[in-house]
Amino acid sequence: MDPMKRAGVLKPMLVEFALSDRFERELSAVFEREFPGGVVHDESILSMVIDHFVLQHGLIGGDTVVDRFVSAHPELSAEDRDMLLGWKDVVEGVFEVKRKNGDALTLFNLVDELTYDTRSNVGRKAFRSITTGMFLIGRAVPLGSGWMLSGNPAAFPAGSRDVMIGQAAELVMRNPEAVFRNPDKLSAARRMLAEQREIFIELYREDLIVVPGWELDEHMNAFWSAVAAKAQPGAQPSQRVISDFTAETTEADTVAIHFDPDTGLSLYHDFRLLEDAFANPALIARRRYRETLTDYLHEDTISPVPIRRLAERDPGKASAVFQKLLKKRDFSWETHGEALLRKHKARHFDAPRLPGNVPVSDEMAKHLRDLNP
Repeated sequence: MDPMKRAGVLKPMLVEFALSDRFERELSAVFEREFPGGVVHDESILSMVIDHFVLQHGLIGGDTVVDRFVSAHPELSAEDRDMLLGWKDVVEGVFEVKRKNGDALTLFNLVDELTYDTRSNVGRKAFRSITTGMFLIGRAVPLGSGWMLSGNPAAFPAGSRDVMIGQAAELVMRNPEAVFRNPDKLSAARRMLAEQREIFIELYREDLIVVPGWELDEHMNAFWSAVAAKAQPGAQPSQRVISDFTAETTEADTVAIHFDPDTGLSLYHDFRLLEDAFANPALIARRRYRETLTDYLHEDTISPVPIRRLAERDPGKASAVFQKLLKKRDFSWETHGEALLRKHKARHFDAPRLPGNVPVSDEMAKHLRDLNP
């Protein structure tokens, strides 16, 4: 059977499975979060929320609805299972209709600047009102060598380009990783990152410095001014404060500024306390040092990089630090350190390490500048 026809059979079964009583509690929680007060003003948004729940929402246990659907239907062929599980690779975007050809659309995604040849599991009637030049906000999933719209997209007229650029910019700000589906964008971001890291090291002689929190604006403005000067030699330096830190950051006794070669700039509060503890493990007996290291270890939003960097300076002292912290006399950093980090920071190991800088189109860059003048 043609994959699209098979998708037309399986997708309604999958949605019905997701809307069944077995997922009622989790779906209700999603609806309460997405539609406060239970009011839905846009059916296309409702469709996209349900589609996300079906294909991507993490259930208790870490799997998804589509995973459980496949497990609940052992009669599915290998091709069916591969197709269904492939739908977890969702492209969310703002799509410009470049061409309409019967039951297919050629769509250009303003987010990742890639083109998608797309059909619908309900056939050509899904595109009856769509014309070249219009825009669709929606989701697409892989199907064979092409793509299939997943859920009901919202359609907008060709004259709404400026608004659509804004919508794409908002999507990028919420999910910058979406841009990196385009390998050229990822390569450009990595080149930019490498150049900026060289500038940081030229400025500070190393890729990690520790400064008082109140000096952050000064150091970050010095760095970004150096980046601007390298990009446009002879240009008038900006006097504007570029950075915008929380009070917690600027009031910290010390903050490490690290330029990671894979992800870019990161900030770590109270880093000097950790440096002192790893230099003198006896300090872990003191509450402030112990609590700071515990936060660094347990907090999922903090990268494993700072602990790993400090431990690499002296693995023997790192072993002593964690022996005291964990109350495990046989703990060895060289033997157990990586497993400890993986236990507490799984997502940092599971997810790709992507650049923090995101190359966008000139149109989108202008929109973002207008939002942050």
